[in-house]
Amino acid sequence: MNQFLRTAALVTAASLRGDDIAVRLLLQTLPPEQIAAACEGSVLAMAGLLREFLCPEAIAQAINEAQAIAQEAATEGAQP
Repeated sequence: MNQFLRTAALVTAASLRGDDIAVRLLLQTLPPEQIAAACEGSVLAMAGLLREFLCPEAIAQAINEAQAIAQEAATEGAQP
């Protein structure tokens, strides 16, 4: 479990740096059954950091933008 938490924390840090290669390499150190959980932990950790340091208005704007991206992607996927 210690390796899992360490990897999730390092993935979070690499993601914040924008280091996609490090994220991939770090996730490859985990057994396949732990990769999804590490990604989930990293996403939740980043959300926690954002909530801690951003004002509620900025968080609401980020939520709206993320939902708009998801809606656009769903719409593009539905087109022939």
